This record gives sequence, structure tokens and C-alpha cells, in this order.
Amino acid sequence: MSASGEIAEARATALVLRATAKAVRADQGSLMYRLNRAADVLDGMVAVAVRCLERIEQLEQELRQHGAGAP
Repeated sequence: MSASGEIAEARATALVLRATAKAVRADQGSLMYRLNRAADVLDGMVAVAVRCLERIEQLEQELRQHGAGAP
């Protein structure tokens, strides 16, 4: 699977975790907390991955530009 596919899947999983947390009974507060926390962590990991991919694309473009100017 491509990186963008993995990121989309992670985002979808975070949404499912949050929806599951909303469906948890009130007496299962610790489960609701853990589900929301897992979704938060997953969202953070997705944000880092997206920034890394954007930086890689930027560096690849700079490398191509630098290579095009070389003899």
C-alpha cells in the first residue's frame, strides 16, 4: 500500500476509534478515555508522517533542480 493509502487508513481508524468512544456506556469511562487517547495519538502520528512526506517531496524537487543545473 502506498504511503498516502496508509495515511488515509490511519485517519479512518482514528475516526472509528472516536465513534466507538462515543458509543461506550457511561460506566466505561476509562475505555472511552483510552479510545480517545489512541485516536489522538494516531492523529499525531499521521500529522508527523504527512510533514515528513511533504519534506521528502520538497527535498526531491530541490535535488532534481540541483541535478538539472549540473554539467
